[in-house]
Amino acid sequence: MKEKESSPSLSGRPSRSTNSIVSFARVAVASKTFDWIITGVILLQALVLAFEATPELHSFGEEGELLEAMLFNLVQTLVITVFIVEAAFRLTAQYPKPQRYFRDGWNCFDFAIIILSLMPFAGQFSTAARLVRLLRITRLITKSTELRAIVSTLVRSIPSIVNILILLSILFFIYAVIGYHLFRNVDPQHWSSFLTSATTLFQIITLEGWVIVMEPIVSNLGPLYWLYFASFILIGTFIVINLFISVIVRKSEEAYQQVQRESQIPLTQQEIVQEIKEIRRILEELEKRIGKDTKEKMQA
Repeated sequence: MKEKESSPSLSGRPSRSTNSIVSFARVAVASKTFDWIITGVILLQALVLAFEATPELHSFGEEGELLEAMLFNLVQTLVITVFIVEAAFRLTAQYPKPQRYFRDGWNCFDFAIIILSLMPFAGQFSTAARLVRLLRITRLITKSTELRAIVSTLVRSIPSIVNILILLSILFFIYAVIGYHLFRNVDPQHWSSFLTSATTLFQIITLEGWVIVMEPIVSNLGPLYWLYFASFILIGTFIVINLFISVIVRKSEEAYQQVQRESQIPLTQQEIVQEIKEIRRILEELEKRIGKDTKEKMQA
């Protein structure tokens, strides 16, 4: 008698059904149609939230309000169900190491939204439930390579931006103290204290109404004091702000390079099988041609 073949669970090898499920999940995740479906669901959620926040469209009476509430609940259930199915597909596609799913920060972000959506919110926490529904809209970022690169740029720029903000704070501190001592008696409305002076400097650095702030100073103390405002605008606006831009541009290049590396997805199992079949077909055709040529030569 032949020995019974060991079961997949005992041999450690995945069964055919497991392989077919994993292959189906990988094909679905790599499909553009799958991404468009998820994007459509997110846009549907956005449309419902916009409708909910437009009171002018809610004058349907009591029956209309009841139907509206049922429709909203149906959409919310549909959205979270689709998100769960998507996460399940992406986890299955990583078989036999589903933990790879959590190596991607965007996947962790999507999974966190699902967990928050499943948490029960009631009573005074109903506002938190609405905020969670708003978070679902941010999933549009994960569906666009360009948006992911932009967000990645902002995240990468944070350490450098913090240093620039420290430099800008020092600049504000110096000029606020100088402005307080020089102009507090001339224009107390804008220079009466350190905080007031800092607020005035913030208005100046935005280039909004800074001439109105400078006029009483120059008219009372002399034209030489315009150097105070000109130097602050030159350093604060044209130098420090350009530092922000240079940092973001540099980090943007790094982010786009990373996105391009991540977009180079290796071939799936099904694609490899198709390639092997194509190679076999070509080899068979070559063998037939060689055999035919050999036969013709022998007959000649």
